[in-house]
Parts: sequence; structure tokens; C-alpha cells
Amino acid sequence: MANRSVVIFAFLVIFIMLISSSFIIPSSAYNSEAQHSNKTAMVWMGLEITGENITSDLLSISAHKAELTGVSYEHYILSSQGELEPILMITNVTHSIKSLGLETFPMIISANLIDLEYLLSHPTNFISSAVSQAITFGYTGYNIDFEPSQEANSSVALQYSIFLDTFANALHEKGFELTVDIASWNSFWNFGELNNTSADILYDMDTYASPLFNFGYALENAVTQISLHKLGVGLITTNVNNGSNLTSVSVHSRFQSLESDNVSNVAVWDMPLNSYWWSYLSQFLGVKHSIIPFPLLYLLFLAVPAIMAIAVYLGVKSNKRKRLNPKNI
Repeated sequence: MANRSVVIFAFLVIFIMLISSSFIIPSSAYNSEAQHSNKTAMVWMGLEITGENITSDLLSISAHKAELTGVSYEHYILSSQGELEPILMITNVTHSIKSLGLETFPMIISANLIDLEYLLSHPTNFISSAVSQAITFGYTGYNIDFEPSQEANSSVALQYSIFLDTFANALHEKGFELTVDIASWNSFWNFGELNNTSADILYDMDTYASPLFNFGYALENAVTQISLHKLGVGLITTNVNNGSNLTSVSVHSRFQSLESDNVSNVAVWDMPLNSYWWSYLSQFLGVKHSIIPFPLLYLLFLAVPAIMAIAVYLGVKSNKRKRLNPKNI
């Protein structure tokens, strides 16, 4: 009877652990959702434009979706007539990103100052089309990446800021967001005027800089000119001076600077990311990963010692019976 009672007790213990394990929620899922309300972390996908392995990078993003809030990806280009046009022969990853529960920011690109000047003088059709497509495809918003190869002047910079303010307000009316990539290597961008627009996040590309002291200088310049809630710090996976991959130590130092300056928004150019990038993005967002990734492993961890203890107990009881009853020998 004693052995039978112990066996029944053992099964009860294992049953209770099975039931309990079904209610274990990985802490990463809970904490990432809680933290994303005040911090954002985005990656850019260059797709065919940068020769990206799209399938591999989507799998990577899926595996690390808790370390992100959104993804921006090449999708539109500005035409010579100021129209919003899809980039030809490029993969549309909108559905893939949305299916992961991440925010979608299709990128709108242009490097032609003449096309940009035309847009700034004729913004109506562009803005109307962008809002309409955001509604149709369910975007979170847009990421504007206008980087003219020709030098602009202060008048164009002012017009650009006015355009962004108008565009952002039109998007906001329908519940969409506007993020903008900016820098200081062209007078096309006026940080002070840009900061006064209704754009949601201004991603500074000056902070791509290397080595670390150049990054620090660019970061402090951005922090002093752009409101913290609006500032997005652009990070890059390579050393812009020689093309080598940034080491884990270099990336860690950059994230330490972001923390010191209370930066709330980051974006990384571009996929794929080395494993340590995901670790630092996780820390930036405040994601806490469960030590035990699967409830089954947790169950086995507890069940094995319990079963071994029961087996030892049964063995001791059996030996005692044999000593008390020699006929069993």
C-alpha cells in the first residue's frame, strides 16, 4: 500500500506540473509589449536594392520580433512629376511584416533635387495618393528618405519642412505616422525647422559615424537640436570609413551613449544583423527573456529530480521489506 501511495503521489505531482506549465507565459512577450509604448526600435530592409537575402532576413526578423517595434523597407520612389510610384521589380514585404505584429513603414526614396523641388511646389497629388495607399494597404505610416545628391539651399530646406508638416498632418488625420531620415551633409535639411514639424520621428543619419568619438559628437549635436521624443538615432552595422562590421564592443558603446542621453527611438541600417545587435536592441527596449524558453523544459527540469527521488524512496522501502521478510530472498 505504501508503494502504491507513493506512485499515486508522484503522478499527482507530475499532473500538477503539467497543468501549471500550460499557464507559464514567456516574460519576453509580456515585457516587450509593455515597453514598446515609450520606446521604438526599427530595422531597415534594402531588399533587391541592396542585394538582400530577403527570405533569410524575414526569418531573422520573425525570430527576433520581440526586439523590434517596426520595420521600414524600400517600396516607393518619387517620380519626376512629383508622384508616388512603387519601385519596379522589388519584393513587397508588407504582409510578412504585418503578420508578425510589427509596424510597417514603407520607404519613399529620391536622390534627385529637381524632382524634389517639383514635389515641394506641387504636393497635393503626392499627399493624397500616399494617404489613400496607407488606407488601402494598412500601413502604420511612411519613412521618407529623400537624400538629394545635389546641394540644396536654405529656401528649399524651408519648403521641405513645410511639406513634411503638411504631409504629417494629413496622415495623422487618418491615424497614420510619418518618420523622416535626416542628416547635415546637405543644407536640404534644417534641423531646427524639421524639429518644428509634425513629423513623428526624425531619424538622424549623422550618427552612422565612426569611430566612436565621431558618433558621440553627432549624437550630442542631434540631442541639442531635436526634441528627445521626436529624435530617432540612426545606427549602421558597418564602420562607414572602411566598410568593416562594427564589433560587439563598438555597438555596445553606442547603446550606452543612447541610454545616457535618454534616447527613445533607434533604427538600424540595414538587415541582416549579427546576433549581438539583437541583444542590444532587446536591452534598449527593456525586453526580459525567460530563462526557460519552453514550459516543457521547465517541466522536465522539475520532474526528473522528483522521479529520481521517488525511485530512491521505493528502492529503500523494498530493501527494508526484504530484510524483514527473508522468505523473499
